[in-house]
Amino acid sequence: MAFQRTLSRLQGTPYWKPLEEFSKDESKLEHGFGTRVTSAAREDIRQICKYMGLNFRCAGNGSQKRIMALKLDLLRERARAEELCKDAPKHTSGYFKSVLRLLPEHRNKVTALFVQHYGGEKAWSLGEDYGKKPAEEQEGGDAKRQRTEAASESDDEDIEELLNRYVAVGEDGSMGM
Repeated sequence: MAFQRTLSRLQGTPYWKPLEEFSKDESKLEHGFGTRVTSAAREDIRQICKYMGLNFRCAGNGSQKRIMALKLDLLRERARAEELCKDAPKHTSGYFKSVLRLLPEHRNKVTALFVQHYGGEKAWSLGEDYGKKPAEEQEGGDAKRQRTEAASESDDEDIEELLNRYVAVGEDGSMGM
């Protein structure tokens, strides 16, 4: 692996623009560069991919080595959405497939939202949730949570269980005093 390139040097390479267009194009999941790319150019492509949040894969040996930029998060989410559709009720999977047919240009976003909201999993292609607070904190601020009847009855049991979990150790290392 070669040295870290500066951002201006990476932007000056002939690979920056195609990778930038690829990262914005929602219809493509992979972009190949062929076998004419040198090892220094592959390193540039690797660093551009890391900067743009893309994945990459090198394959082949010697003069036949090639590099391909990938959107693995989208590939994983698409596969997971297909798994969820198989296990989902017929009306749910039908609705998801209908939305995909209705909005083909937003296929990746629809798939990610389905995985996140129906599957209850993190959809990494939607990005991080910076600055968002849970609904409880937004509404009540520092208000205390209301206890339920079951929680107040089992407090004694919970405390006893916690106390029995710890064992005293003597100075000589023996268990129990």
